[in-house]
Amino acid sequence: MQRAPFFAWLSFSLVCALATTAGAQSAVQPHPRAVHEDHAALPYQVHIAPTTLPEGSTSIETGGDSWSARGYDLRTLIAQIYNVDVRRVDFPDSVADKRFDISVDLPVEVSDSTMQQLLQDAVQTRFGLHIAQENRPMNVYVLTAPNGAGAALKPHVTKISAMEVAGFGATDTADDSAGGRITVYGQDCTDKGSSAGISVSGGSMADLRHTLEPDLDRVLLDETHLAGSYDFTVSNYSSQQELFRLLHDQLGLVVTPAQRNVIVLAVRPGGVQSQTLEAKLSIQN
Repeated sequence: MQRAPFFAWLSFSLVCALATTAGAQSAVQPHPRAVHEDHAALPYQVHIAPTTLPEGSTSIETGGDSWSARGYDLRTLIAQIYNVDVRRVDFPDSVADKRFDISVDLPVEVSDSTMQQLLQDAVQTRFGLHIAQENRPMNVYVLTAPNGAGAALKPHVTKISAMEVAGFGATDTADDSAGGRITVYGQDCTDKGSSAGISVSGGSMADLRHTLEPDLDRVLLDETHLAGSYDFTVSNYSSQQELFRLLHDQLGLVVTPAQRNVIVLAVRPGGVQSQTLEAKLSIQN
């Protein structure tokens, strides 16, 4: 299965709702874009200012030639732009609470991957940051499948039309490339440790990890070695421990506390002539 589009994950990770969806079939779909892969050659305009939204209010908008986020702290934005859990971002605590309105505008439409590269460049350049990957020891949860895929993990099957196959009716075939959909029911921002259930159609173990990780008290690593995409459900749960039990009993997946070296993003002021990061974060356009 292909990785879920960048903007689908972005919209999933930044929004708390009663029903949350992630994956290529998310309700928030990227605008069709012309492919323009040489992001370094593209001129773009960046506008940054302290947020005008009240505490707790946020918004985000994406388009073929624009991207904007309002009311987010920089650490959260960096985590989402790089598609990692916020706990994997080593960010100075002295500026962790500062919130901004940030927008990027381009003269042409670009692909999702190009927009992601532009956002990474824009954040580093305008805030004078150096962002590098580092390995750090960390207490984590490890997701494993000691006995392979459980019986309730059904390989995803998609219908292929007659025109797409051989001209003799639709065919069921195991699908490893179509986008997946994960829906978390009955969850809100004030009670992340519970849910009315999870429904997955065409989701990979990486998709499941992405979905569960933000609500756990540790980051989650996928060591199941289960390839492909699956259809499955998880019953309602009221605590993290109950979720772990259901994953084991219903899907054959085991969550174990462990310590691993985890890749983190180390965010630091960059450049010999740079101001302090605190000064950079006072920028207004």
